[in-house]
Amino acid sequence: MPSKKKNAKVVDEFDEDYRKKRERNNQAVKKSREKTKMNTIETHRKVENLRVENRVLENEITNLKKKLKLLKELFIAQAKAKNNNAPNLKEILGSSDESEDEDD
Repeated sequence: MPSKKKNAKVVDEFDEDYRKKRERNNQAVKKSREKTKMNTIETHRKVENLRVENRVLENEITNLKKKLKLLKELFIAQAKAKNNNAPNLKEILGSSDESEDEDD
């Protein structure tokens, strides 16, 4: 049964105005989809860059934790050395500094 809409306009597919509107709409849809695709590509690129940066920062954290552990051990050794008249911190660091200079 046909709808009983008041002022319903029957659209003729061959009507020039209708074809122009459809063409503009098709162009707008195409442009919108292309923009969405470009935004998705850009987002994936940013995510990958952030993952790489995150790995670098995690490696830096690991290295800093190792250095902190070493310094704590040196500090404890120095504290014990003062009590036992063992070699002082400068002597301990002297041999350690030379090996670190080679790494840089």
